[in-house]
Amino acid sequence: MRKINFYIVVFLLTFVCQSQEYQKTVKPDGLDWLPDSRDVQSGAILVPENHDNPDGKQIQITYIVLKAKDSISAAFPMIFFSGGPGGNTLNQGMVGFLLEHPMRNERDIILFDQRGIGYSSALPDMSFDAFDIMAQDADEKEELALTESMILEYKKKCQELDISPEYYNSIQNAKDVGMLFKHLGYKKYNLFGGSYGTRIARIVQDMFPEYIHSSVLDSPSPLSGDFLLNRLDSYSLALGRIFEYCENDPDCKKQYPSLKDDYFKAISILKEKPLTVTMNDSINVTINAQDGIYLLRRLLYQSNSREKAPELIRAFIEGGGEVITEVLAFEYELTGGLNLTMLLSVEKFENFNPANTAAVILEDYKKYPLIPVKLGFFDAFYIAGMNWHANNLPLEERKFHDSDVPTLIFVNRFDPVTPPKNGHLFQENLSNGTLLILDEGGHGGGNRECKDQVMIDFMNNPNGQLNTSCLNIYLE
Repeated sequence: MRKINFYIVVFLLTFVCQSQEYQKTVKPDGLDWLPDSRDVQSGAILVPENHDNPDGKQIQITYIVLKAKDSISAAFPMIFFSGGPGGNTLNQGMVGFLLEHPMRNERDIILFDQRGIGYSSALPDMSFDAFDIMAQDADEKEELALTESMILEYKKKCQELDISPEYYNSIQNAKDVGMLFKHLGYKKYNLFGGSYGTRIARIVQDMFPEYIHSSVLDSPSPLSGDFLLNRLDSYSLALGRIFEYCENDPDCKKQYPSLKDDYFKAISILKEKPLTVTMNDSINVTINAQDGIYLLRRLLYQSNSREKAPELIRAFIEGGGEVITEVLAFEYELTGGLNLTMLLSVEKFENFNPANTAAVILEDYKKYPLIPVKLGFFDAFYIAGMNWHANNLPLEERKFHDSDVPTLIFVNRFDPVTPPKNGHLFQENLSNGTLLILDEGGHGGGNRECKDQVMIDFMNNPNGQLNTSCLNIYLE
């Protein structure tokens, strides 16, 4: 889910036509922080809030194009799909990073905020309210009640603003992209999605194959998953692999000889005596048992999770440690870059199953002995979120179509969110797909410089022989 990188450009004739189009484009409001440079161009288009009603309410999709350093390159542009759902893309840090990135050497990079996020008709955001709930010393029942109250409050806010959350989903998102393709006028595009962005990119690939030159999907997020049950499964799998790694690594084994037992001990301690930590010199966060599991899962997003997870477990036992404030800071940073209202709108439509009642979920927990208490935040959010809106993508439609678009898939072996089996699910419908399982920790991490070069090579020649020798590939 952390911000990743990308690439792209145009045939010379297309480049000339685009330059003329951009001269007519006015900067959308709020992008005054963009550098005053011919290399950075921005604009916005209006799209239907509901594409099935094209004459109805319109919303704005805002984009930025970072022009290639080589202005006569014939490479196709790259368009980036952020994760989340709800992760914003148009920010100063992202633009500054990509302006200096070698991937811009020969290709334009297209960034846009998806509908409901950032500069694209953003939904009122419940993210920090949800963080405040987590920060309280609330038991599972109290956390559910607080979450239900929060979601009801934001449902009323959307009604007052004449926003229909049921239309903020991946299908509508993908149709926005189709309109953006036509507006920008490039002949072909390379897609690059990270985490949830892989789901949108994959749907775009199905809807608009004539526009797609190649597709790179890092940390695949299926359309067929379940918001809560998949998280239980992937967390349990990743945590089990951490325990296995530590048991077989001499250094880890020496430092943490009973890591698995320590984990259960830590959860028991937090259950009996929650831990209160102050972050940013002003925010008090009380960590109880379900919060402890939630934060440990969050730490597993990081590339150094095999080293830091044991450290966090020990810190819970000892009642404090720098690693706790580090993971809280990481969580708070992610909170600031994610519109949780958009996340709920998307996932309610395509990853919630109304048949999963509280009783059904409780029974499912029995399958995961490594999760002795409910998964903080996600459990309450799933149950309370069932009432967010009434629109559900039919279960039989929660799948991708067959595609022959050249597609490269990355997934990390220790990923707590999008495990390797997600890569296999994506590959099933791809006649021209390559799956690379990396023996890495974290969510979307790994050898960044190496991955970037592999992606550049793939986008340059998606049907050629790909040199992956620099990658730490795991052979199943």
